Amino acid sequence: MIEHTPSPKHILVDLLAIQCQLKTLFPESEYEAIVAFLTAKDYYNDYELAYPTLKEVEVGTGLKTASLRKFLLEMYDKIFNPEANLRLDFGKTEITFYLNNYKIYGQFVVNDIKHLPRVGEKVELPFVNAKVNSKHFYVEKVDHTFENNTQKILLWLKNGFYNSYWEFRKDEALLKGEISLNDEYALYDFQLKEKLGLPT
Repeated sequence: MIEHTPSPKHILVDLLAIQCQLKTLFPESEYEAIVAFLTAKDYYNDYELAYPTLKEVEVGTGLKTASLRKFLLEMYDKIFNPEANLRLDFGKTEITFYLNNYKIYGQFVVNDIKHLPRVGEKVELPFVNAKVNSKHFYVEKVDHTFENNTQKILLWLKNGFYNSYWEFRKDEALLKGEISLNDEYALYDFQLKEKLGLPT
């Protein structure tokens, strides 16, 4: 196993990604000043706020450099130590449907759904027809992000019908350098198929 000691600067950034959980995760008095400082402003979501430097945290908490580094390392280690018995809570859900119909795009957000569509499944959305000129889609890919107290799910929906061979062939072409990531983004599927010598 490779030993890796994360830097306090990186730990600081990582802790801000779960900013709203810090008070619950670290109620201990020795961490109180750090938690109070990191939760005083919305560093993670407010793009006009720069992330604080270690020096700024030192000044804001009154902690000396050695103590700050020690406490940050302890806090971070506890998250990944099963014996610490910490439980992260991503109880909220935000699902974004990202629609693509031959470069006509649209998106909408829902808080929750009973069953999450999986890659390859057909999805019919009658209420988006006027926006993107189609109501028939399939799930091309699914991305998950866990931040603050929210699991953010991004469903990439593409017009048409799923073809497992075509998805495999595209992945193979990317791996072999037959097409680039830019090609995949910029070209229509029929153009990619032409480039790969496949029937369109």
